[in-house]
Amino acid sequence: MKIRILRCKTVCVLFFLVLSGCATIPEIINLKQDESFTHDEVVGSIMGVGGVVSIVNDLDESISSKYAGILKESFLLVKKDFVIMPVEDVAQQIGNDHYQTVLYDYKCTGKLNLDFLKKLEPSQTAFRYLLLARIIENKVTETKERCPRPEIPPKWDLKGNPIVKDIAVKIITARRISVSLDIYDLNKGIPVWSGMINESKSKERTAYFEKRDEGIGRMFALIPVRAFLEVTLQPSAPHTDELLHKIFKAFAQYMP
Repeated sequence: MKIRILRCKTVCVLFFLVLSGCATIPEIINLKQDESFTHDEVVGSIMGVGGVVSIVNDLDESISSKYAGILKESFLLVKKDFVIMPVEDVAQQIGNDHYQTVLYDYKCTGKLNLDFLKKLEPSQTAFRYLLLARIIENKVTETKERCPRPEIPPKWDLKGNPIVKDIAVKIITARRISVSLDIYDLNKGIPVWSGMINESKSKERTAYFEKRDEGIGRMFALIPVRAFLEVTLQPSAPHTDELLHKIFKAFAQYMP
């Protein structure tokens, strides 16, 4: 078995995408590909979705199944000539007890037990390649940035007091996800492809607060109002599903 560490492939793919006018795909880290894992071999076989696990938190069965579905659909959007078996059929062919062991080992170690692969008869499954994804990080951050307000025409309230809208707070919610992906060849009993992608997305809103020139008492009275508005206007974090879809599509684009 020969594993190639493909450092140049990222540059090649990104260069092609720039020339073709496409958006840049997320960078892949530690991309490794066995020389036996070629496009012809993949399209001439069946790839089975083994599932998606997370070391950040325990995924219940419905969420895990949904993420596995996103993995399958994301790959097929990019690799239309791939034949991919859904996770439910994969679990049935491996056997539920063995399947749960596969997921547990992969979640804990990030690797599939090769002894299990060697014991698994190729004739036992209709698929050759087993596809597994592992969520390593899924973090939400919330930040606030106070920004100077652009000059605007002066305004007055009903009592004739000047209103100066000079307080602007940019409220940002971001989600960062890191995912590793591994593919195993059941016929050979070896890992043939692996890599990791980090991706993040943020949402932001800007809140403006009125500051009246009515002395220090009025200024302190506005503080609770500002705090309330900042919490109320806090944007929700981008959905995990959305980022996973982008990451899985990127993995597929790096495939042979």
